[in-house]
Amino acid sequence: MAEMDAFERRVAGTLLHYADDVSVAVDAAAVAHRVALEHPRRRVGVLPWRLAAIPRVAWVLLLLAALITAMVAGMLVVGSQPVRKLQAVVPAFNCPPGSTPDAPGPVDQARPPSWGYMAFDRALGKIVLVGGRENVGPVETMETWTFDVCTNAWAAMHPASRPDVRAFGMLAYDAAARQTISMSPDSGRVWAYDLASDTWTMRAGAPKTMRAGRPTAPGALRLVYDSVAARVVVLQVGSPRLMWSFDSVAGVWEPVDQDRDVWYPSDSSDLHFLLAYDASVDRLVGYDRGEVRLFDLRTGTWSPPGTRSPSFGYGGYYSFGGEIAYDEAAQRTVLFSIGDVIAYDAAADRWETLYGTAFDQPNACGIRPECRVQPSMVYDPINERLVVYGGNVQTGAEWWGPSDDVLAFDTRTREWTVLLEASEAQPAP
Repeated sequence: MAEMDAFERRVAGTLLHYADDVSVAVDAAAVAHRVALEHPRRRVGVLPWRLAAIPRVAWVLLLLAALITAMVAGMLVVGSQPVRKLQAVVPAFNCPPGSTPDAPGPVDQARPPSWGYMAFDRALGKIVLVGGRENVGPVETMETWTFDVCTNAWAAMHPASRPDVRAFGMLAYDAAARQTISMSPDSGRVWAYDLASDTWTMRAGAPKTMRAGRPTAPGALRLVYDSVAARVVVLQVGSPRLMWSFDSVAGVWEPVDQDRDVWYPSDSSDLHFLLAYDASVDRLVGYDRGEVRLFDLRTGTWSPPGTRSPSFGYGGYYSFGGEIAYDEAAQRTVLFSIGDVIAYDAAADRWETLYGTAFDQPNACGIRPECRVQPSMVYDPINERLVVYGGNVQTGAEWWGPSDDVLAFDTRTREWTVLLEASEAQPAP
């Protein structure tokens, strides 16, 4: 083959650059040389239908533009559907040798209130629970506990300062800050808990425009962690349904644009809305009474309604907000209530029932440990399973009461494991 001239070298270099993105082998030099032989060039090129002279260097620019346009078009087609693109974050902690995470913990141990929210501290490998004890009314105390998933043991924490009861609400673990974030649905105050130092610190409160809706119920806010942007996302489920992201390291709030497409589920109470973050497809997963939609944080758009879920409900109660969690190992969003466990695969827009009781009313479910309403559930990345605590279980034919046992559900085996028995035996039906 004759030596390539300058133009041929530029074409060959361009082809080699873009050939890196395809799987087909390309001999760039041969292609460029053959084109040069079969189509002799003048000093300028002429497009016969325009009769306009184009300098030779412009051909290179046109070629680049065509290649870039083709690549962008391909990205748009692929990007219209969520695809698996992110790997699960490996936890920084592992159980010590000799640990028995499947063995129930001591039944006589102290334990937290059965009314609380949980988050998983990935740096130290423990569940953080913030909860309050009730006395036939509002939450009266605010307590901080940890649960060791390697020994199945609770430990009461004793921070020097702590949020007041008005800060009782959902939690999200901020992996970048290595802190658990709590936000008051009443005042908009934000607190960060550092487990390593057992310290609560008040952070920058939510913007006034977000607090304008004045959500007051503990479950009126939904908190999830966006692992791509390293921010906590807060969704106000009331009206207006606003969304914000919070950089807890910098203390900066930013509104999340929903592109004038705010999703208000029809015929539903705001307190039935559940939210999770699917790290594998980089989407928020919103669920409300059988309807699911995905939210793209990068474009600010909600997807059209997806496949409706299998039968799932709260037995006449409102959701606690803790009935949903993302299973990193299975790459699915999991919902649990009244003995039913269903999972959503966002990439395939497919639901699956993993465990079912065939009952849609709490009184019909029975007294099995999984038959509970308003539990708190979190994903344990160390043992790759879901951990459930609290909620209300049936204590009689018509009575329901709080439970303080700890359960685990493995989405692969579809089996429940009791990690900690209830402190008091449940009465016979």
